[in-house]
Amino acid sequence: MPFTRHAEPAALLTSLDATLAPPGEVLLLFFGSEDPDSGESWCPDCVTADPVLRAAIKRLRPDAPCLECPVGVRSAWKQVADHSYRLHPRLRVQRIPTLIHFINGCEVGRLVEGDCADPDAVAAFLAER
Repeated sequence: MPFTRHAEPAALLTSLDATLAPPGEVLLLFFGSEDPDSGESWCPDCVTADPVLRAAIKRLRPDAPCLECPVGVRSAWKQVADHSYRLHPRLRVQRIPTLIHFINGCEVGRLVEGDCADPDAVAAFLAER
């Protein structure tokens, strides 16, 4: 299963329509960008959820592309009401981490914050679709 990173929101938004075009499925994973000093996300929930999500996606959706979508540094996300991921009509990401599942261009579900770190919730989410 290919994980592909769109380092900047503009890069994802530029290719979003093509990425979500039917047929097929795609997973979008939104998280806080990594701190250059620690190599970990500034978002503690994202740090906790990352290994759970990656393991489950590789096991349960090995052929589905997963696009990694860092939301930026903390100051670019926290209390920034006009962040492009918050405003985009197909994304509407309000909290991180968020995993959104699209099939044939339609959102079929999303996991948010604590559910992304719960192995049972992630497994159920990925298995039911």
